[in-house]
Amino acid sequence: MEKGHVGTLFDVLNSYKQWGIVFPEVLAVYYGIKMLRCVELLHNSKVLHGDIKPDNWLMIPGNPSSELSMTNQESKADKDFAAGDLYLIDYGRSIDLSLYPEGTVFRGNCHAKGFQCVEMLTQRPWTYQIDTFAFCGTMHCMLFGEYMEVKPCLNAQGATHWEIFRQFKRYWQVDMWKEFFHVLLNVSSCTDQPSLLNLRRRFENYFVSDGSRQQVCF
Repeated sequence: MEKGHVGTLFDVLNSYKQWGIVFPEVLAVYYGIKMLRCVELLHNSKVLHGDIKPDNWLMIPGNPSSELSMTNQESKADKDFAAGDLYLIDYGRSIDLSLYPEGTVFRGNCHAKGFQCVEMLTQRPWTYQIDTFAFCGTMHCMLFGEYMEVKPCLNAQGATHWEIFRQFKRYWQVDMWKEFFHVLLNVSSCTDQPSLLNLRRRFENYFVSDGSRQQVCF
């Protein structure tokens, strides 16, 4: 691992909070792209991290590593921004699904406030949801400066779906965030997981579509 880290994402968010500064939306998107790539690689290798949270994202300043790029189209989102990179650490609760029979699911509760996936809250089985929900909770910490709370709601058809308690700011990319939270909070089953690639593409399109957004990360 590279030397020269500046602490964890948790430390950075605490600094913003202590100074009374709102964490910029564009920075949340930038780091969200980095996190999604990492989680994608883990899940493609059939590994669950099991403890994703701001404390476990190590901040690496400047010159973000480009080895996580998967296509040339991502080059614009992988420039040498001063915002740097993130490394996911602490694999003490990780699960290697390749060591289990195909179709294995898990039950139980991680007991971490703000990071218990919907399946844990409703006593349903889970696999990748433990990570995708926790990633969602980490994004919530960046956007709102507090741990995520979720609630069940009824849609027009009478079906239950899950939402966050907090309201999005009007000047944010509201449609993007509504889709993001809806997709990751409402996973239909362990065999029908959301596409992290599609979510990342949405973030990348937002990030590179306006040069002023990239300036924030220099």
